[in-house]
Amino acid sequence: TRARAALSGFIAITMLAATHGVDAQAADPYPGFDAYVAKAIQTWKIPGLSIAIVRNDSVIYARGFGVLSAQSRTPVNEKTLFEIGSSSKAFTATLIAMLVTDGKMRWDDRVTQYLPDFRMYDPVANEAVTIRDALSHRSGIARGELAWLGAGISRDEVLRRVRFLKPESPFRSRYSYQNMMFLAAGQAAGKAAGASWDDLIRQRIFTPLGMTASVTTSKGLVNSNVAAPHGVDHDTAFAKPRFDAENIAPAGSILSSAVDMAQWLRFQLNDGVVSGKRLVSSAALRETHTPQILITSAGGRGDAADSVSVKRFSSYGMGWMVEDYRNQLSWQHGGNTLGMTAAVGMLPEKKVGVVVLSNMQGAQLPGLLEQYVFDRELGAPMKDWSGEAYTRSLVQRKRADSTQKAQLAGHVANAQSPVPLGAFAGTFADSLYGELTVSLNEGHLELARGDVHAPLEYWNANTFRWMLPITAPTAPTFIKFEITPDNTVTGMYFGLGSDVTLLGRKGGGRAGRGGVAVTP
Repeated sequence: TRARAALSGFIAITMLAATHGVDAQAADPYPGFDAYVAKAIQTWKIPGLSIAIVRNDSVIYARGFGVLSAQSRTPVNEKTLFEIGSSSKAFTATLIAMLVTDGKMRWDDRVTQYLPDFRMYDPVANEAVTIRDALSHRSGIARGELAWLGAGISRDEVLRRVRFLKPESPFRSRYSYQNMMFLAAGQAAGKAAGASWDDLIRQRIFTPLGMTASVTTSKGLVNSNVAAPHGVDHDTAFAKPRFDAENIAPAGSILSSAVDMAQWLRFQLNDGVVSGKRLVSSAALRETHTPQILITSAGGRGDAADSVSVKRFSSYGMGWMVEDYRNQLSWQHGGNTLGMTAAVGMLPEKKVGVVVLSNMQGAQLPGLLEQYVFDRELGAPMKDWSGEAYTRSLVQRKRADSTQKAQLAGHVANAQSPVPLGAFAGTFADSLYGELTVSLNEGHLELARGDVHAPLEYWNANTFRWMLPITAPTAPTFIKFEITPDNTVTGMYFGLGSDVTLLGRKGGGRAGRGGVAVTP
């Protein structure tokens, strides 16, 4: 088939590119390591990947594998830029540690001291939330990703919308991962220092560390040595658009390379000192590596079964997950964008760090390779992290295919909505998610939000499927409408997972914050 032929070509290109070495720090750090990585990226169908390993303040290994794109023969090298996603959070936390060192900020200052217009839904949190809370995922509010993802709004508007996001747990009671609170912390840093977050990251971190190729966002990027984002459908990799994280930047917008990130690892492992010059006080940097909230859910990257045997506790510091790994202290933070996955981790007591960057969405391999490197450095028994996880992934894929098949069984081909399609046309609005518009064009419905628009396919009852293309920020999703007995469409349920709410129809109907998950 065409897909099989494309896959065969992709594997051949990957094997070709994997043979391209890197001039410096390219020697195999452990017997068989290069071959193990090359085999793993073929197994997982990852087009390209780059790795750097630091030991005792030296970069002992930096190399690229594979290609920039599944449609390209250009090899990845140690200088290729990748989106590092939420691995950016540690940069924001470290920047604030520098401002704490300067006396311009304090960890327990209220966020509103720097952002007077910032508000939260919960009055207790609104009154008390601090910079420390914002950096440690303990604000209690739900993720609300669609408030910013694909919304086409500014950073300031994202922060304004936080006030409409209900809590999922009491303030400071448990770990609740939250990107918008990191945006608040980054914007607060900008206010404290009188410069933008982007300029501060460049001036205070990238430049002194010699991270010459790294950029804060993809906006205006001119470097041609940049990996292309990908997704995978079973065994076929496909290209995706570059992730636009401009409106959430302090939480996850940085692009960097393996060699640049190696300098970041050296800086962290060397207690904030670069070439004999201290850039941040030891006390302030140490605070980012200190547990602030316990992570009680099954944590770790990749399959939970991978972590249970080597990790006994997990907590969040500020921008770092602070854990144990085979009885050794570890600092780590992964990153996922719409088409790339990163793993950044250190064993500080062993003075070892590793970064793995890949151009595949939701890839397990970067985290698995991080653990493989840790094992080799610790002299632990050899374990095929990649192979064992891939075997489990095939079982998970079968389950997912069965679920999808069951969903499809509930859809009658060429079924027609009992309610005239014209009744659905209109604009639906919510304080958190903004406006979505349904239009009727040549007998077909289309739903638009910001720059994203795609057809609505009737599914069953009062549910449609939003047929989003692969270029969209999210996968195709089900949209349920609220319809009265007289066939008046009064609302639309919108959101991700359990974070779904009812959007009221403008000019009539009702709306509500905090709806329930919709399954057709």
